[in-house]
Amino acid sequence: MNNRKWVIAALFMLSAAPLAIAGTSTNTIGEKIARKGTGDVPACAICHGDHGEGNLKAGYPRLAGMNAEYLDQQMTLYAQEERTNRIMQEYAQKLSIAQRRAVSEYYANQTAHSPHIDLQSLPPQAAKLLQVGAPNRGIPSCFSCHGDNGQGDADGIAPIAGQPAIYFIHQMNAWRFNARPVTEGNPMGVIAKSLTVQEISLLAHALQ
Repeated sequence: MNNRKWVIAALFMLSAAPLAIAGTSTNTIGEKIARKGTGDVPACAICHGDHGEGNLKAGYPRLAGMNAEYLDQQMTLYAQEERTNRIMQEYAQKLSIAQRRAVSEYYANQTAHSPHIDLQSLPPQAAKLLQVGAPNRGIPSCFSCHGDNGQGDADGIAPIAGQPAIYFIHQMNAWRFNARPVTEGNPMGVIAKSLTVQEISLLAHALQ
């Protein structure tokens, strides 16, 4: 009877081993792509920082702590050339579906630094758009979707606080001119078109 129990336990451990190895492998693959790249794709860290913290001066966005599904979706959009950026399109196309998923999960598990937005220190127009929006123009407050301090949320809403101002402006313009797709309708396209150039710039610098 004891021998039988030992055999059953051994078989269970053997059957569970591939799952544990697979989990470790995925994390290792994602970290390797992020830090060292592949034969065809350079390390993501070159632009996005050692831990996905981004680069404010150069305008490369933060990836750390972002929702894995969201990051994976954006990589797929680049691969399918539905989201425009020549460099990102090329790299996304060279990565397999599994590699894109792995690196997305790696960055999702990195510690994110989201700065506290002090509304009192901002230009009144920027503070109002962040907290109240512009209801008369059908513009909801930024924080109503992106979190009470622009930090994003676990359901896939991207963080806007701590992103480079130049990146924020570029993305808003992409939505304004229908160069960046969105799912579930087109809220950002409508909002971006409703904001003035000055308002977009104010928000970009307030959130950075």
